[in-house]
Amino acid sequence: MYSKFKEQYKGKLKSLEEAAKLIQSGDKIVANQFVSEPIGILNAIGKRAEAGEFDDVEVLGLGPTSSTDWITPEIYPHLRASSVFINSAKLREGVSKGYANYIPDNVSGNAASFKYRIQDLEPGKAKVISASAPMDKNGYFCTATAPLYFHDVAKMDNTTIIMEVNENQPYVFGDNFMHISQVDCIVESNRPLFTIPPVTEGTPEEIAIADLLLDMIEDGSTIQLGIGGMPNVLGRLLANKHDLGAHTEMLGDAYKYLWELGVLNGRKKTLCPNKICACFAMGSAETYKWMHENPSIEMHSTSWTNNSYVIGQNNKLIAINQAVEVDLTGQVASESIGPRQHSGTGGQLDFVRGAQLSSGGKAFICLRSTANTKKGRVSKIAPLLNHGTTVTVPRHEVNYVVTEYGVAQLRGKTMRERAQELIGIAHPDFRAELREEAKKLNLI
Repeated sequence: MYSKFKEQYKGKLKSLEEAAKLIQSGDKIVANQFVSEPIGILNAIGKRAEAGEFDDVEVLGLGPTSSTDWITPEIYPHLRASSVFINSAKLREGVSKGYANYIPDNVSGNAASFKYRIQDLEPGKAKVISASAPMDKNGYFCTATAPLYFHDVAKMDNTTIIMEVNENQPYVFGDNFMHISQVDCIVESNRPLFTIPPVTEGTPEEIAIADLLLDMIEDGSTIQLGIGGMPNVLGRLLANKHDLGAHTEMLGDAYKYLWELGVLNGRKKTLCPNKICACFAMGSAETYKWMHENPSIEMHSTSWTNNSYVIGQNNKLIAINQAVEVDLTGQVASESIGPRQHSGTGGQLDFVRGAQLSSGGKAFICLRSTANTKKGRVSKIAPLLNHGTTVTVPRHEVNYVVTEYGVAQLRGKTMRERAQELIGIAHPDFRAELREEAKKLNLI
């Protein structure tokens, strides 16, 4: 039977240039991201766009991380990025200057948003592309470190599916497999995987925040660590806890560290016991090797991992995420600086809501008390959010806000109590000023 699959594979195998020629004017491309970003194909498509070989082609996704050379004002009329997250300087500049697009969305809804944008296209006009591990003996490709929204979108009848097979991709279990019979085109690659430097030390502020959180995380909790330095620092400090589980969006080095210590074993998990569940991985090469054929790890689509009702089935779900700014009413800004889009909504709100539905769950929004700007040092606990700032987590959804100066518990609190709680964890140099502003706003 394997010989039959190999023959199918051979018949669908094309060069990068041949695969890129499948793209025609008016197409929409849903591209996988992070470690499963089909870099070779996107770069080849970018070269065709630069030569003006097609027009009005849109690339949908979580934002290209490594394939970004084609994000320019000159190429924009031919090929444009429309992203639900911004994770590169090139894309951030493109969105700011109008030659790339941002789509506001929670990660849980990414697949639905992309399906909405391609549902009315004629068959073949929607291209769905991903990197994958090599085909196994049963004819299956594994999207390995990032199933994300790929499989949900690829199930649509009007899609053409292109796989960029990378021999360096790990083989990871879960809901992330696609059979050769479902794939229309294959290209091959041996490109090194995208990695991020391991975080072994944090800033004094990050360590102080992590220490505060440690006292509030019980043994047997299921944890979600968001992107950034502080969550990774906390991950290493959790070494003295027992029987932790993981249900998360991003799987990184901290989880590997805790698993190898025996701390992260999932014994007390109420959903998928003994399993680490995630929808994408981003870390060191050692973490990807650890994931390879590891039966304790399952990768799933974002529509499952980030579904708040699924998240809430984990008892003692601890969600830890970072913010840019919080105002005195409890509004959380995590994605924009004023009107300038810096990142995206991501899965923060998904997990805040999921923690609310979890028995014994807690959601922590973490931020340093101050930031250094061109105008000098400013408080990140603000009377009001800056003009044009996007609210990522509405104030009525917020549970805990944490700075290096303490923990503010906002759930069930009045506006007056919220303001007092938040002033209490602001930097001491700004508390008097915040009290005066709070009085002007009739908050205290």
